[in-house]
Amino acid sequence: MYSFVPREQIADTLIHLRGLFRNVPPVDEKEYRAQERRELLTKNLLSNLRRTKDHPTLHSVLEVANAFSLTLDGAHRLFGYELERIREYDLRLNAGRTHIIETYPFERDLLVDLPSQLGGDEIFTRSATLHELVPEWQGNVPIHALENADWRQPGAFYVHVGTEDSLGSSLPPGAIALVVPIDEAEQSRPNPRAIYLLQFGNGYRCSRCVVSRGKLILLVSGRRHNGPHEFAFPKDVRIVGRIRMFALSLPLPDYSLLHSLPMSEHNAPLVLPWEHSSMDRLFGTKHRRFRRSRQDLPRIQETMESIFHTKLSGRTERRYRRHTSSMPHVDALIRLSVMHLTRYTDALRVLRPMPSDLGRYSLDALLNARHLADLSGKFRRPHMPVPRDRWMELRKKFAEWPMLLSLRFPQLRSLDDRVVLLPQGSALQGVDPPISPGSLILLEEIPGISEIHSDTTKAGWGRRLYAFRRGTDLRCGYLDRNEDHYTLLVGSDGAGEAISIRQDEIHQLNRISGVAVPL
Repeated sequence: MYSFVPREQIADTLIHLRGLFRNVPPVDEKEYRAQERRELLTKNLLSNLRRTKDHPTLHSVLEVANAFSLTLDGAHRLFGYELERIREYDLRLNAGRTHIIETYPFERDLLVDLPSQLGGDEIFTRSATLHELVPEWQGNVPIHALENADWRQPGAFYVHVGTEDSLGSSLPPGAIALVVPIDEAEQSRPNPRAIYLLQFGNGYRCSRCVVSRGKLILLVSGRRHNGPHEFAFPKDVRIVGRIRMFALSLPLPDYSLLHSLPMSEHNAPLVLPWEHSSMDRLFGTKHRRFRRSRQDLPRIQETMESIFHTKLSGRTERRYRRHTSSMPHVDALIRLSVMHLTRYTDALRVLRPMPSDLGRYSLDALLNARHLADLSGKFRRPHMPVPRDRWMELRKKFAEWPMLLSLRFPQLRSLDDRVVLLPQGSALQGVDPPISPGSLILLEEIPGISEIHSDTTKAGWGRRLYAFRRGTDLRCGYLDRNEDHYTLLVGSDGAGEAISIRQDEIHQLNRISGVAVPL
């Protein structure tokens, strides 16, 4: 997330950037003014570099971004920050709480695979592999091209389901879920079969629910839940949006600390992060919604200090939860964002307006260029997958092409036969929600027969799931082992067909290591 950059290296980079823009003569008054500001900024930075602290102010970083047409990530990288890694530390330090997570692709030039040609109708009626679902790909597409209506659902965002606060949730802990906005009519009368993201003063919950006579009632059938089931609506709970899809790594670990939302005497207002008008209101609200325990704070502080090699005093932390005209240094802002379970883009957004990366360059692109003209027209915009009708059906099912999927698997086509579509009639029951037809499963090879487990003491998402292919037929379920004899119990509750697996068929058995389930 941060690596110290010697002052000499920063100076050399600034001189290179200044040289690139000096070679482009201004053509109007606006460009003359921009050139003057750029020259003055570079002069001041070069003069003061040796006298400044290791960590610049956010104001300085944004000035550099504006002056040299750098992306947010590019301007931060100049001073040693890797914004993409904030997501990693957020999930490492904040996995216990259900919260909205960052999906903005800071590394704008990351090259990814996107579908070009989709398979025929027959392919989508059976257990088809990724190679069959997408026979042709668009390769080397910069990830920023996904910020387009052809690929994204307007207003959609993602949440991480907490591994400590989700007892009674309708989604398994550790899942990543896609949330889409809903209209006022659905907020007033939510569908009891749908799963919604609910915002409370002390956290978030993914749950089915109904609204009746000014009360929102949680529907937690078959699940333990030791908290209240009814809440004054809309006073004490807000229906933020509907869950359209979730993804999960399997098998699910045993989360022994799982409980309901912690009680709090100082509940936060029901305001979403991007609705705040100032940094102090954003962090102040987050502080009240996600109160840290005394045991939790030292762990996070130690991690942040080991990264940035500086301390953040309690006084400084409190300052930015109150109205102030001061702008934090970048290390402080990143730390405050992680500590308050806040997306870095939301912390920047309250600057009004949030700096835009549109038409800007990464730091690597500028460093590798001899002339700005070298960068024009370098990337092509991807086209919508064809046939269009099939793509729109997939969009209707999954809502959008998940940005997190491309960030996790940039060369997605390399997964090839490891990704399989579950056809109609092949739902896996026994887990909640069930792995429905149209879900995608990720397969993992089993190194050897000794690696095959029959964990009959576990159930639901915690028990290993396997996929077995015999000819063109793919069946999924639990595995039962009796000495050297293996039986696949089709259907994750083990109540379906029992398929005996011969020794010479073991190589056709794969472990299911992940699922993406549309809802």
